[in-house]
Amino acid sequence: MFAAALSKLRAGDDGGSALEFAEFVAQFPSHPQVAVAQNHIGEAYYRQRDYRRAMGEFQKTVDSYTQAAQVSEALLKIGLCQRELGDAARAKAAWEQVVKQFPKSDAARQARSLLASRVPARQ
Repeated sequence: MFAAALSKLRAGDDGGSALEFAEFVAQFPSHPQVAVAQNHIGEAYYRQRDYRRAMGEFQKTVDSYTQAAQVSEALLKIGLCQRELGDAARAKAAWEQVVKQFPKSDAARQARSLLASRVPARQ
């Protein structure tokens, strides 16, 4: 089920993949890949430019899981959603949280770059 949902995401079927990943999360809440699946739901909505819904899905990762790689990635993406919604202060806060909580992660490296670039909100 996870592989099928991932295949849909990679093929650009964002809506279908979000539904399948959500079904995976519901059916297998203790599966080792459940946090990855939750982030993929957020990614699917992000790619559809549904930033509020994406942010909610990424927040579920932060609130429900402990895997550092997935939580740090979710925080990074929350910041990207905030930026897209025009809230630079909250984007900055999310990226600073990534750097503080997960300083050696790939997400923290990306967050540092975003913080240094001071990229304005997209229109």
